[in-house]
Amino acid sequence: MNSEANAVVLRGLKKYFPGTKALDWKDDDVIEIRKGEIHGLVGENGAGKSTTFQILMGIYDKTGGEIELFGEPYNPQNVHDAEAAGISIVMQQPNFADNLTVAENVFLGCDKKFRNKLGLIDWKRQNREAKEILDRLGYTDIEPTTVLGTLGYEKTKQVEIARALSTNPRVLLVDETSAAISKESAEKLYALLKGLKNQGCAILYISHFIEEVYELCDRVSILRDGKLIAKMPIDESVTPDMIVKNMVGRDMSTAVYRSDDNSSIGDVLFETKGLGKRGEFEDIDIRVRSGEIVGIAGIGGCGSEAFGKALFGYESVDAGKMYLEGREIRIRSPLDAMRLGIGLIPKDREKEGLFLQYGSVINIASGNMRRMSRRGIVNHAGERNMAEESVKQFLIKTPSVDDPVSDMSGGNRQKVVIAKWIVNESKFLIVNSPTRGVDIGAKYEIYKILEDLKNEGRGILLISDELPELIGMCDKVYSFKQGKVSGEFERMVFTEEKIATQMV
Repeated sequence: MNSEANAVVLRGLKKYFPGTKALDWKDDDVIEIRKGEIHGLVGENGAGKSTTFQILMGIYDKTGGEIELFGEPYNPQNVHDAEAAGISIVMQQPNFADNLTVAENVFLGCDKKFRNKLGLIDWKRQNREAKEILDRLGYTDIEPTTVLGTLGYEKTKQVEIARALSTNPRVLLVDETSAAISKESAEKLYALLKGLKNQGCAILYISHFIEEVYELCDRVSILRDGKLIAKMPIDESVTPDMIVKNMVGRDMSTAVYRSDDNSSIGDVLFETKGLGKRGEFEDIDIRVRSGEIVGIAGIGGCGSEAFGKALFGYESVDAGKMYLEGREIRIRSPLDAMRLGIGLIPKDREKEGLFLQYGSVINIASGNMRRMSRRGIVNHAGERNMAEESVKQFLIKTPSVDDPVSDMSGGNRQKVVIAKWIVNESKFLIVNSPTRGVDIGAKYEIYKILEDLKNEGRGILLISDELPELIGMCDKVYSFKQGKVSGEFERMVFTEEKIATQMV
């Protein structure tokens, strides 16, 4: 390959943290990302994918190795250096200013281009240019003057994509983006990336979806435990099983979601009758029995996410009733839900499920304060023991239970969120997109945890955008459409086609 065709060359990359080798390539290990190609970067959580991106963006200094950008040595000291060199990123967890407008976030850090001779920002021009970018990307329903914090998760992600593309990058880094958005938005993203590729942009794409890698990528590089394991072209000679086996170091072809054993199912544990919230969902009747996993399927905006939050007290309802173990209950806040033995594993774990700056001890204890305190005095030794036991039980990778969870991979963060509610002994769990942004190995570990909870007799409401996940894990699936239940399906009978026809 002619070196002039390479946009980025990574050689012998290393990044060491205290107690952890996040990247530890051999000196002669090389990844070349060509101009006008989409290059997949895959591996389990903790393999070093996001660390590679953070080095390219100047967020981390590399410990060793060399980087070339368009044939020249490249060693950015900060994000501004990276952007000035033509590199932009769509992050898995974007760092936004929720109190600023969409336009201000799209051009965050680029205020100078909108300042006049007096140093004042031309807000009309900024809003106009932001609108032009949003419209060009197909995000026509997002207004540049809207305060970002009022938008939902998916639209926030679309603003992140707009911000990354606003600089017209020569190299684009995309970190696990499609897992956070609907199928329709993902297809728009694919079209955008293919268009950028055709214009000569080099794209390095992190994904946990092997099907997506096949759909988008020209070549793929595989990381495992910080090491470069393999590089492959995406063609008929490479099978999905080959990629997965290199990712996890073991054969996953026999992995299943859960068994078909329903012997754990008991009496009705949780039920809603005519539950509604104006503008979100209405007249919802569902039942979840003990020892049962019940799924909710639907496309973006179907009302399932708001419904799940309402069951935990994050959203107020204005119609209908809820019952727990046959008794009518009222949930006005998450504290009410917790007191009743109800837990929530949210879709946006970083904003709603974790205190990122703190370690596993505080995060796991946050759902267990009644157990860990007596007469206002906190049992700190008990909190630590609980966290250490959870780290072992759920195979959470962290140097210490005191290290901030922000340093963990997505899969390990998710395990911390799950551990909080399992240790809490919640009898009814609302689980929204539990495997979003986690690798295939962690995915099946999480499925095993959910199956164990089912077998213990806990009731689980599983909200997911992934139909294979719902079909593989659930005893029953309700489909949502435009805020209403549009279908009900039993295990061993439902198929993707049957459910999908009731969702759209």
